Amino acid sequence: MDKNMDIKDLFKKFKSGSGKDARKGAALNNFFEKNPKMKIILPAIFITIALAVAVGIILSGAKTDIDLDENVTVAGQAVEVLPQVVREDTEAIEEGVDPFAEDVIANAVLTGLTYNSDGYYTAVVQTKAASYVLQVGDSVGDSDWVVDAIDDSSITFSIGEKTRTISMK
Repeated sequence: MDKNMDIKDLFKKFKSGSGKDARKGAALNNFFEKNPKMKIILPAIFITIALAVAVGIILSGAKTDIDLDENVTVAGQAVEVLPQVVREDTEAIEEGVDPFAEDVIANAVLTGLTYNSDGYYTAVVQTKAASYVLQVGDSVGDSDWVVDAIDDSSITFSIGEKTRTISMK
């Protein structure tokens, strides 16, 4: 019978609110009842921490909006990139020349002719990758193309039986 009484007492405690949830609040109340000074000390500690943070922010000299330069605007710093409306084709490819070939002189342009100190022509040829100053017999870069002839307005290259002439424009 004592066991039944104990169970009935437990149900009464749960119904009256002295269950697990009530025990948590009771533990806090018991702590403050045992330590009444903590009711004053804990709030004082929280207020002291808040004041220390506020004073730290004020003394650190954090800049406000007033300190900013008024002449600087977001629009003044923005860069606007417009799409290209009209395609500019500045590169002229000679007819019959493969523009995608790995050939050094496929897209070569004769940009200048001069006489050297010996009285021979010297040609200035520009490609996409480099510029060359050439005379008759010179090879173009690391390729097998060799300069065969240079006259008043053109230069002729050869590689084996194949020849190519580039005129100044």
